[in-house]
Amino acid sequence: MRGKGFKDSEIYLLHEITTRLDRIARDRFLAPAGVTYPEFLILMSAHELSSPTQEEVSAFVDMSKSLVSQRVSALMKKGLLKQDCDPENRRRVKLRLTDAGGVEVARIYEAMISSSTKIFDGIGGFRPTFRKALVRMAEDLAREEGLARPR
Repeated sequence: MRGKGFKDSEIYLLHEITTRLDRIARDRFLAPAGVTYPEFLILMSAHELSSPTQEEVSAFVDMSKSLVSQRVSALMKKGLLKQDCDPENRRRVKLRLTDAGGVEVARIYEAMISSSTKIFDGIGGFRPTFRKALVRMAEDLAREEGLARPR
């Protein structure tokens, strides 16, 4: 490939940005709270999906069922998550944040939003257009991913 190198490509820049955002989240907000990044994703899933099953969490965050199961156990030991039997199907277990888990998720999320706001404010008046472009890219990628998967 002549001319533009991979490091100049949009895909590399997106990778670099997400990697740095993930690193900042782990180092500044998650590690001090004693929560790993996969655990935070599970906590956020429990918050966003409203009493999901482990299988639903696995699909939502694209994480293996065994890793979700391991992290759920760790989060329960930390007192941040609990399991309840589904009243409609006693064999199915639903995940719920504990009160402490809800407080911790809110605290971490607010700190992450505050930090990222400072970063995104750097693009000024272009921010609403940038957000629309990100939403469009996410939708296009989801559609492309659906086409790429065997049926």
